[in-house]
Amino acid sequence: MDFGLYSLGIVVGFAIVRWATENTKFHIRTNSIWLHHWIIAFLVMVPMFYFQIQSPLLWGGMTGMALEGLGRKNWSIRRK
Repeated sequence: MDFGLYSLGIVVGFAIVRWATENTKFHIRTNSIWLHHWIIAFLVMVPMFYFQIQSPLLWGGMTGMALEGLGRKNWSIRRK
């Protein structure tokens, strides 16, 4: 069942982030750096791994968030 929850988390995380990126103008950026949502997902995953958080739904959601961002054309950190 853990794999099922993880898979559900991926789909739900991907869908929520896709909807949010298409319908809101929320960005974390400066003149030189842009934190895309795949970077934010990675930064959340590091402490989750360190503190051994074992929620398959949460891990799936973060994976879906990262995968949605990696599928886009521009995912560099430096702003051009």
